Amino acid sequence: MRVRMGTVVPKMGTTVHLAADQTRYRKAVAAAFRAELGPTHQAIKTAMRWTGASERTVKYWLSGERGPSGEHLILLAKHSDAVLMTVLTMAERLSVQRHKCVGCPAHELVLQNLGQEPKLSGGS
Repeated sequence: MRVRMGTVVPKMGTTVHLAADQTRYRKAVAAAFRAELGPTHQAIKTAMRWTGASERTVKYWLSGERGPSGEHLILLAKHSDAVLMTVLTMAERLSVQRHKCVGCPAHELVLQNLGQEPKLSGGS
């Protein structure tokens, strides 16, 4: 019997634990995706048209078992406001602390995302 050598990379050094972040990402994108398109077969077909991904791949995304990456994520965000907001929120790009200027469009986007009405400046 021949011994196989050199096929396994030794596990040494710093271990990076990304499992929790990956799970959070997959679940968040799946929830946003289902909220906008629903859990129907039509939603799968729509995402297939948007991204060019296979039916099985989109089913994985909807179930939260896997998440879209790279260009598929960009294409989903291009077509889906819910996915775009989820990604921006997870990247902490939408926060009241980050956008404090009242007249800036990004501030209004933050308020819209948080479900608040923008305050009108001036008086009536």
